[in-house]
Amino acid sequence: MDDLLHDFLVETSENIDAAGEQLVLFERDPSDREAIIRIFRLFHTIKGTCGFLGLARLEHLTHATETLISKLRSGAPATAETVSLTLAAVDRVKSILSGLTETGREPEGDDSALIAALQADAGAAQPDVQATGASAAAPLAESKPEPVRKDRPAPAAGASARAESIRVSVGALERIMILVSELVLTRNQLLEITRHQEDAVIKTPLQRLSGLTTDLQDAVMRARMQSVGRLFASLPRLVRELSVDLKKKLHLVTEGADTELDRQLIELIRDPLTHLLRNCADHGIETPEERLARGKPEEGTIRVTATHEAGYITIDVSDDGRGLDLQKIRNKAVVKGLVSASEAKALSDEDVGRFIFAPDFSTAAAVTSISGRGVGMDIVRDNIEAIGGAISLTTVPGKGTRFTLKIPLTLAITPALIVEASGHRFALPQHSVVEAVGVGEAETHMLEDLQGSLVLRLRQDILPVVALKSILQLETDASKPATDDLVIVMRVNNQTFGILVDAVADVQEIVVKPLGSSLSDLQVFSGHTILGDGSVVLILDPSGIAARMGFERANDYTVGRVVESFVPAEETTRFVLFRAGPGAPKALPLSLIVRIESIRASDIHTSDGRLVVQHQSQLMPLVPLFAGAEAHLQEINPVLVLGIGGESMGLLIEEIIDVVEAPLNIEITSASPGIIGTAEIRGAIAEVLDATYFLRLGRPAAYSRAVAHQFRVLLVDDKPFFRDMLAPLIIAAGYRVNTAASAAEALLMFEKGAQFDAVVTDTDMPQMSGYELARQLTSEPRHAGLPVIALAAHAAPSVLQAAKESGMYGAVGKFDRTALIKMLGEILEVRQLNKLDLEETVIGSFAA
Repeated sequence: MDDLLHDFLVETSENIDAAGEQLVLFERDPSDREAIIRIFRLFHTIKGTCGFLGLARLEHLTHATETLISKLRSGAPATAETVSLTLAAVDRVKSILSGLTETGREPEGDDSALIAALQADAGAAQPDVQATGASAAAPLAESKPEPVRKDRPAPAAGASARAESIRVSVGALERIMILVSELVLTRNQLLEITRHQEDAVIKTPLQRLSGLTTDLQDAVMRARMQSVGRLFASLPRLVRELSVDLKKKLHLVTEGADTELDRQLIELIRDPLTHLLRNCADHGIETPEERLARGKPEEGTIRVTATHEAGYITIDVSDDGRGLDLQKIRNKAVVKGLVSASEAKALSDEDVGRFIFAPDFSTAAAVTSISGRGVGMDIVRDNIEAIGGAISLTTVPGKGTRFTLKIPLTLAITPALIVEASGHRFALPQHSVVEAVGVGEAETHMLEDLQGSLVLRLRQDILPVVALKSILQLETDASKPATDDLVIVMRVNNQTFGILVDAVADVQEIVVKPLGSSLSDLQVFSGHTILGDGSVVLILDPSGIAARMGFERANDYTVGRVVESFVPAEETTRFVLFRAGPGAPKALPLSLIVRIESIRASDIHTSDGRLVVQHQSQLMPLVPLFAGAEAHLQEINPVLVLGIGGESMGLLIEEIIDVVEAPLNIEITSASPGIIGTAEIRGAIAEVLDATYFLRLGRPAAYSRAVAHQFRVLLVDDKPFFRDMLAPLIIAAGYRVNTAASAAEALLMFEKGAQFDAVVTDTDMPQMSGYELARQLTSEPRHAGLPVIALAAHAAPSVLQAAKESGMYGAVGKFDRTALIKMLGEILEVRQLNKLDLEETVIGSFAA
């Protein structure tokens, strides 16, 4: 395959998926002319390139599709039949591209029926010639290249963007990742060799090598990362098809599309996510008639959100439907023999909900092409657990159901505890570790025998415990004293339990290597790794250990018998406790901390009166949490790295005390800057710090951009020139922007449920002026307080007076860009402060 064809296939395959998504969005909002223009350009480009490459079949198909899309672009209605036909063409193009990729030649096939249908629909969609005038002739010229249009990006900008990126094959990235993994192993071995040596000549360059290895590892991991937006791109099409099949009105909302995840994991969670959406659409959302009868809107909403927290990605899939019928699930569980009738009555709602993850379990009245066979949810759970993740659900009858997927960022390199049992060492991945608890006569906590089983009383909970040597059937050396004195508290899904080990020998970043085929069936091991001393150890699988303890994957729906009383009574937060300056220890939630670094005093410099350090090839500001920074600097200084808007900053502290999990209970609020209040955390008095305060100090520009990005601005102007001029300006200031070509279009957006934090509108528009738009918006209670800014040729006194009378916030000249951004900043800063005041009020109410 020549390079030109390869590049064509790669770019077209990426863009064709987006075309399907854009088409579904255009069907929902026909006023979004930019969407249909982008789809038209894509097919126009494919058709032109096909002619150059001699791909006749693809050229004929895309030409017919382009003709139909051009009618939509000219104003023809986007009927369900037209959209379905165009989506069928998208699928056929993808099929042809797949064949081209495999063989380098167009696959054989007959597209005549599809092309005829496209042409027939294009004829039916022909706009009225009398109404459109010269526009009726437009399709005849569509095969020619379009002129350097005002809504196209400038050539220089496009060329610059292309020059800043190159396309790298997945295989090359995987090869680099393997090499970095081996480098990590070598680094670990060198650290092990020099651990007990005092030779500073060797240690100094080794520490430098260790830092460079970590930076290289981070850089390669970032290269492997892709936004989950790639995963979200196919969901609108899926929801549309479900809506048609189920005869339900469905609306999809996605949030957090820019959250990044290892590309390998994106592919692994695609099927589970697809099944969850099908489940929400079929089981969760009611029919339009049922929803109206219950006082709900006809259209049901499915929401998919992605967030990043402490080395994990959390994906929530929720609906506003009927919720799970818990009584029906109870009855079905009894019928299937999963639990007795008396036990079913005693189960909590959470435990009952977990029955849906049982194999061959379904409460559907009939089998359909979408559901009812009882196959799927058990596979979803198994697939998520297989990659070290977890799935849980919450449901409220009549309100809806939420599935929560917790997924590690990567599978390649992971931190692990190296634990010992009966003289053997094993790696235990940290993603399931909650804490380590000492037990024995000299410790506060004791193991107890409860009906022949070990349990640990830990604060208000009673946890089941198993000895690792017992699970692995390891022989104990009688000549050595028993040293079982440490319980590693684990959490898998909603199950919390303890593993009794002799000791934790080390904490290392391990490179996960798969087990050989002869060992792949071992339930309690997930792979192996090589430690710093060159020894090979097996990696324990927390899910497999949970299954060995009796939480069988096929039967863990009956956990009410074993661990119902072990579920924590209140939600907890993982904190980093540390010392910084006088007074009580300080605390920050672990989820706010990107990483913890150790930085030498010699690497810390003062610039413009601020402390900075070279970190991952860029300067990172340091904010000391104690007075007299230079006087308190140690040879090696712990730093808590916070991230915002793609930038990082460090909190310079004195000592890490511990990482603990405890309920967040602010008992005394504080008026001091940077301190939220005082709390009791695991028996210690600690000051809970306000990360927002320090992010403002360390990265004010990034913080402002991140805060601005929370706000959405609607720009209304009937002239494309001003929309194209002002929208990029507002986006560059950090805001999210939508545009409308008329006041009527803007009102339609609001009627459909769109929400904006500010509206910027031209005053002089046909049909409805900006002043009238403002009066209509501000007269409705639901839009009370919505700031509207007037755009005029000049902010003359008469314009200011008219703006004031129509309820607008103010007016600026169209060419006064500085004034526009300044006014937006003033408006939205007030809204942000009000939001912060509300949050502080909520925190204060919890403290009270």
